[in-house]
Order: sequence, then C-alpha cells, then structure tokens
Amino acid sequence: MTSNRTRPVLAATALCLVSATAGAASIERQAMGDALFTGPLSAPNATALPKGHWDIEPYLIDSIQYASFDDDWSQNNVEDSHALRSVTLLQYGLTDRLSIALLPTFGYNIPASGATSSGPQLGDMTVRAHYMLHKFTEGGLLPTVSLSYAQGFPTGKYDGLDGNIADGLGSGVLESTFGVFTQTYFWMPTGRILRTRLNVTYTTAFDDASVSGVSVYGTPSGFDGQIDTGDSYAVNLAFEYSLTRHWVPAIDIIYGHSDGASIRGVQAANGLATPIRSTSGSSESISVAPALEYNWNGHYGVIVGANVVAAGRNTAATVAPQAALNIYY
Repeated sequence: MTSNRTRPVLAATALCLVSATAGAASIERQAMGDALFTGPLSAPNATALPKGHWDIEPYLIDSIQYASFDDDWSQNNVEDSHALRSVTLLQYGLTDRLSIALLPTFGYNIPASGATSSGPQLGDMTVRAHYMLHKFTEGGLLPTVSLSYAQGFPTGKYDGLDGNIADGLGSGVLESTFGVFTQTYFWMPTGRILRTRLNVTYTTAFDDASVSGVSVYGTPSGFDGQIDTGDSYAVNLAFEYSLTRHWVPAIDIIYGHSDGASIRGVQAANGLATPIRSTSGSSESISVAPALEYNWNGHYGVIVGANVVAAGRNTAATVAPQAALNIYY
C-alpha cells in the first residue's frame, strides 16, 4: 500500500511524464515542401531538374594555400598564395530524369612571389550529365539515386608559360569523371529536416597531355614531353539542416585520393637534350566545408562558407572562402 507521504511524489512524477509525452507529441513534423535548400558547397544534387527548368549558380572562390602536407601527413608552413576563381553552374532539365550542366571556369592567380596573372584567364570547361534512377519519397526507404558523367575539356592554358606561369589555369588533359550521387531526408527529434547527400566520383584521363616549356606541372623552359595526370577518386558526405524555413547550416566532409602524376620528356639546355622522368607520388586529403544558406523562396538562395583541407598527405593545405547565388526557374 502506498503511504500518504509518497502519494504526492508519485502524482508529481506522473504529471511530469504526462507533460513530457504531450510535449513530444506536440512537436510538428516539418513538411518537405516547407524546407528550402540551396545545396551544400561541394556535393552536387542527385535529384534531376524538372523538364524545362534551369538552375544557375555562380561561385566566387579564393583558394589560399598556407601550408603543405608531407608524405607522412605532417604540415609545413609556406608563404600564402591565392587562386581566385569564378565557377558557374548552368544546369538544365532535358527530361524529368535527365539533367545536363555546363561549368565554365575563370580565374586569376596571385602567387606568394613573382608576377600575378596578366589578367583574368579562362580555365578548363566541364560538361556534366546525370540521370536519376530513383527519386526519394516521404515514407520510403530508398534515397534518390543518380548516375553522373562529366567531361572536362582542356580550355585553359597549362604550358608555354615562359612569359608568366601565373597565367596557367588549365590541366591540358581530357578528364572523364564517373559518379554515383545519392540524397535522402531525415526528420530530427526537433521535427526539422536534415537533408543528406553521399556522392562518390572517379576521375580518369583519356590520354597523356603534351607539355612544352614552363607549365603548371613545374617543368622549366626548354622542356618537351608528356604528363600522365593519374586517376583519382573522392567521397563526399554532406548535410543540410533546415533550422528555419529560410536559414540552413550545411557542411561537406570530403575524402580525396589521387594516384599522382608522372612526367617524361627531354630537357634542352646548352645544346644538350637530357632525358627527364619524374613521379609526384600518390596523395590524399580530408576536407571540411561548413557553410550557411539563406533561401528567400524556392527560386533564390545564397550560400557562404569555406572549404578547408584539414589534413592530407603529399598535398597542399588550403582554405577557400567562397560564396554562391542560386537561381532556379
């Protein structure tokens, strides 16, 4: 039998439990149509654009190299250099499942020492297509899944830079990137939506690039040969949290691996031709890209953040502040 002394305690406990249950039940589950997203800084959207619609997103990026990671992941400081870039996503929905995109690049280099770019330079151009195999539906288990193919064209300068190496923004190779893009939605205990993307890409070159003279690959004047840029792959996990209808914090977590480049050719100097062969070795990087989005409505949004190479091996340590305006219609 319960004593008179313990009854008030039990009653208070029961009241707290009832209040907590009522509070949990009163949390409203956010509707998918209420959540507005611009997209994180790095991970492309797995969902295809509806037929006849455009998505335009110009980025402004300042990639600042402040250190380098050695082969044992240790960091060495270097003088700051800046790579200013303008990358614009121009995407169109051909069908409700197939989207195509053009990504032109322009840039201006400010090295730690020496001359800057002689003016804005054209970088490489990318054409991308992705086909949506499945689209996420609320209550379903499967995420949105798309297959992607991107072709990079060597439209930027990369060799013959004896006059000014800072004018080099290109790679000189036809690069093909194959990708699997996924996207799904989770409802957090707050009732708000956490949109999640997991993308995997693999990049390979069709052929070696011919290199003459001073190049972005560090070859000197008088060099003539070829470069094999090597294959690479990346895994990108991204999150966007619908804090309010308009404000969305986001983050990308990216792991990248490159097989490294190999150069072979001859170096002409003082009437002699010396065979040259070198290999850069493989490299790895771990990057994080926190950002904050503001979405006025379903047509206009802006995102501001930075991509930071936080750890790596045989690669540059960089921080890249960036901002983009997203326009959908």
